[in-house]
Amino acid sequence: MTYIRETCGCCDCEKHCGALDIVFVIDSSESVGLTNFTMEKNFVISTINKLGSMAADPASPTGTRVGVVQFSHNGTFEAIRLDDSNINSMSAFKTAVKNLQWIAGGTFTPSALKFAYDHVIRDSKRARARVSVVVVTDGRFDPRDSDNKLRYLCDDPAVVVNAIGVGDMFDERHDNENLLSIACNKKNRVTEMKRYTDLVADNFIEKMETVLCPDPVIKCPDLPCKMEPDVAQCAERPVDLVFLVDGSERLGVENHRLIGEFVQTVADRLILARSKTDRRRARIALMEFGRESENYVAFQLTHDPEVIANGLSSLRYLDSSSRVGPAIIHAIDNILGKGNARQTRRNAEVSFVFITDGVTDSSVLEEAVNTMRGQQVVSTVIATGSDVDQAVLQKLAMDDQDAIFKGQRFSDLVRSSLFDRFIQWVC
Repeated sequence: MTYIRETCGCCDCEKHCGALDIVFVIDSSESVGLTNFTMEKNFVISTINKLGSMAADPASPTGTRVGVVQFSHNGTFEAIRLDDSNINSMSAFKTAVKNLQWIAGGTFTPSALKFAYDHVIRDSKRARARVSVVVVTDGRFDPRDSDNKLRYLCDDPAVVVNAIGVGDMFDERHDNENLLSIACNKKNRVTEMKRYTDLVADNFIEKMETVLCPDPVIKCPDLPCKMEPDVAQCAERPVDLVFLVDGSERLGVENHRLIGEFVQTVADRLILARSKTDRRRARIALMEFGRESENYVAFQLTHDPEVIANGLSSLRYLDSSSRVGPAIIHAIDNILGKGNARQTRRNAEVSFVFITDGVTDSSVLEEAVNTMRGQQVVSTVIATGSDVDQAVLQKLAMDDQDAIFKGQRFSDLVRSSLFDRFIQWVC
């Protein structure tokens, strides 16, 4: 793709997979957890990103269309339909997926498969289109649901089913027999993985790209680039964004100033919550960290632009060493809070944004990352330059390569392309 990009100019070439209908069926039950459910959504988005262009008109007989079914207990199934006239671009699809809310109920997998076929596939599938279904679950389901429906999708020979079984947040093993039934007894279409982070790993996304689109046609644009419209800036769902800024001596005074400008620009771009009790829109907090005892909270989670501006203006450069593990624990204890003192909003996506090069004392990093997972925190990493510790960045991003944003210089952070991608990602 590097050669193609250089040959065609500023725009990436588009991958065309022919007439293809893809339906993701994702587990939104309580045992999955909010963090893992968010990873399921990121998996869907990352996979479709790899597949290239979508059909501009969902009613078109050609092109790729995508649907999503999220399921929990009976009666809670929700769908993004293949023929939804509003899903006519990648941006529209990403927004629809990100707006899916974790249901956190029981698990009626067989009924969800029947729902997917009856309500998303059967009446909207196209005559010449291949239909691929990707089911993500831990493989177990409520015994009140009928296991006769596990093979419901197998009754249509035009539908190919891939089953992905992931150990859930309680580290229970998925039920292999159920997965095999979902995949119509085809072992080569069953994938088992231990953690949800494996779901968004680059190598697995690339594997799914090949499975879903084995013979793509690559087309390069003849015209100047057309930018996709911005995704709604966290307007339709609650997002609590916590910036963790590495204030170590490697940063430098000027870069420290540029980070402040970046965070201010983020605050200006996002649609902030209207009140403390607003159940939608964004709130922001920021903490700067250095050595273990240096964790400075510039401002707690807030929707108030004045509080954000004042906190950033008084942010001092620590010029210290760096220990990110204790900083994570400090942020969880003192910004998110625990129990009755929890400061995050109900059903809010809690996102930690690390601004660091990863060169840090990582002695308790594993424990801290596990604590993040336990607190349902989603992470994003911003790093600049080439002198970075990629292993630490990867660990902070919980093995999601797409969650790592890199620029050459801190001044790049507010450039339109990198900045817009970051905003779309966190929203």
